[in-house]
Amino acid sequence: MRKSGLFLVWLLPVLAVIGIVRQAPAWLEPHTLTVTLEPGRTLTLGREALWAPQADSDHLRLRRAVDGGWWLANIAPDKQVLWQPAGSNDDQSIREWPLTAGAAFTIGTQPFAVIAAGTGKLMLQTAGQRWEYDGVQLHRNGQPLPECYASWRTQARYGLTALGLREWVRRPLRLGGGVYCADRLGLADVPVDTAAIVLTRTGFVLRPGHAGRLDDPPVKVAVGTPMAESLWQRSILLAVNDRLIVGRTQYQITQVEPALEVAVLARAQRGLASSLPANPSAAIEVRWRPLAWLWPSSLHELAWPLGLATPGLALALIGSMWRIRWRMAWALALAGASLGLYLRILSVPVLWPYLLAWSALGVWLWTVRSPGSARLLATLTLLLGAGLVTLLQLGVGAAESGWLRYGGSGAALAGAFGWLTWAGWYFWRGRMPDLWLTRWSLRLLGGVALALLVMQAGFGDEGGWGGMQPFELIKLALVMAAAYALMVQARLWRRAGSFANSSLWLRALAPVTLLLAMSGFALIFLRDFSPLLLLLIWALALAWAYLRVHSQPLWRWGGSVAVVALTLAGASGIAWLHDRPEDFPLDFQQNRIRVWAAPEYYPHSGYQLRRALEAIRAGGWRGTIWDDARNGRAMAIPVVENDFTPAFFLNRYGGVAALVLVGLQALFILLLLDGADRALGWTRRNDEQWSALGGFAYFTLYGGAAMIGAHFLVSWGANLGFLPVMGQPMSLLSSAGSHLVLLVLPLVALAVAVEEKSDESLS
Repeated sequence: MRKSGLFLVWLLPVLAVIGIVRQAPAWLEPHTLTVTLEPGRTLTLGREALWAPQADSDHLRLRRAVDGGWWLANIAPDKQVLWQPAGSNDDQSIREWPLTAGAAFTIGTQPFAVIAAGTGKLMLQTAGQRWEYDGVQLHRNGQPLPECYASWRTQARYGLTALGLREWVRRPLRLGGGVYCADRLGLADVPVDTAAIVLTRTGFVLRPGHAGRLDDPPVKVAVGTPMAESLWQRSILLAVNDRLIVGRTQYQITQVEPALEVAVLARAQRGLASSLPANPSAAIEVRWRPLAWLWPSSLHELAWPLGLATPGLALALIGSMWRIRWRMAWALALAGASLGLYLRILSVPVLWPYLLAWSALGVWLWTVRSPGSARLLATLTLLLGAGLVTLLQLGVGAAESGWLRYGGSGAALAGAFGWLTWAGWYFWRGRMPDLWLTRWSLRLLGGVALALLVMQAGFGDEGGWGGMQPFELIKLALVMAAAYALMVQARLWRRAGSFANSSLWLRALAPVTLLLAMSGFALIFLRDFSPLLLLLIWALALAWAYLRVHSQPLWRWGGSVAVVALTLAGASGIAWLHDRPEDFPLDFQQNRIRVWAAPEYYPHSGYQLRRALEAIRAGGWRGTIWDDARNGRAMAIPVVENDFTPAFFLNRYGGVAALVLVGLQALFILLLLDGADRALGWTRRNDEQWSALGGFAYFTLYGGAAMIGAHFLVSWGANLGFLPVMGQPMSLLSSAGSHLVLLVLPLVALAVAVEEKSDESLS
């Protein structure tokens, strides 16, 4: 493609973003809340007064003391209020009381005295018993108590504790019930999990347990002092620069005299400039601000982007030392700035992450020389542009400011990856790839992926662990490890003409077997069968890739027929399952299958699919965005930012745009497969190094294209109803940062590298 054509492709999403900005509703967001109270008076605040859409109707009790101090208490029965004191970096619940030596508290009628409390051990005294807790195990009178429910996780916990990793595996000590064990201290006449003791970075704290309620046996703190009060109604004294999170809306105290002034930072309810709702309380004055498109509301929020960009800028000033050139340094600086924007995505200007991401794509489109790379990156630009434009509309058209974080996060991560890989490309270009480095890099990748998956299974949840989704890295490691194994086997077949050297075959399959075993374990932990379908499609495609280049005609034709037969059998099985969902063999997914087959008979569990289908029908072929810039009822689709973003896309942009999107997705897969065939040409070279790397790249790109294509298929199927509802994002459309930077973009980077190296060898 010519540079002028690439520029037009790059410009199309930019024009779409400009159109969204111009058409955006005239939203105003609350900037500052000023509360005026006479000393000795109290005020109840809820979602309307706080402009917090997810707060309770009565969430806070604000009291002004006689001395002028402002005291805040949480009165919501089931929702918490997070508090970050000035100078601290940790959020804590208002219903959280620090345990210090000499303090006392009661649960029901049971008194507790804190004998000692450090950063690693807590000692309590009650009813003649001495209790010690280290964040992992409870001791009574010096003797460790056995596990409540022994399992492999508990053994792993103790093993990691012995290695000095207690902070990774610590758990709360539950108070209540009649059982004494390693993480439960039983109390008579007190329900289980009424309260809990948790080890934080600053020490041990007492907080309500999962079963704790306002009308349960009382939990009193600071017993024996003038500050004695109920844990559930504990109040805090507000100070300047304190931060609060109420119903996920973030605030900062900016003034306490003569009135309380609270800055609204993020995730607040918006109002249209033409019809702002009336102020619910005469004691509160609200100041408004428009959306911050390009200029930050506070320069303080730029500390992270500028701080992470500084090392790269410093390298740019140093010059050519340590083989670092100024172009690489600027790329590293922009990658750091993108990561900083990601970390502060709720408060930075809306368009900054998009500008950095699109500038990175523009540089890549200008840098590549191969026509194949240009076509692939142009298609990526349109697909990623469609996704970011959709998520920008999701945030701009919503009545809550927090929805902007999904598109901004994806853009920031894409920008960070783009600039980082561009710096790496500039550093490595012209160098010969090394097979030894590839092999050890794969081992490192597999080890890291497995370690992260174990951490998620042991200490995370379905949403991931440590802010990321390790299963996406497992997919990449599985794709690359399988590619390496097939490359080794293909070379062995060409040399020996048989499977005679079984030791090499088994050694090559060892990492794949391990990764598949861990993937199966993750499926048991996640209790979700959608990854099984992804792996099935990937395995069939990889088998096809291996058989289509096999040297033996019997294997080539017979195996290909077998793969086609298995594919048709799978499609027939899905059709049969739709007609007979009661015969599905897995007990834990029967409800999901039945909802898919007949969602109208399941008003609660089928809500998500029914809302999605209603939104798709409302969009028609034309879409609803031309009539109203606000998203309306499409926001009621659960997980609309991730699994059901295609339904939102169909609602806002219509069926014609969806057909164009499907065409681009198909072209994207075909271009990845074309890159795989280009890599296959390397295997015909006499150079063993290039031949091995070509086989590895061929199988990696073929398997990667199959994995991404499976994501497209599963996501469209779940949104349109021809497949069961499964929790998988649509590649390059949904908000799925881990999926984007740990799977999709690395495969694109490999395809571009293959195209560029192939073009260099021909020139």
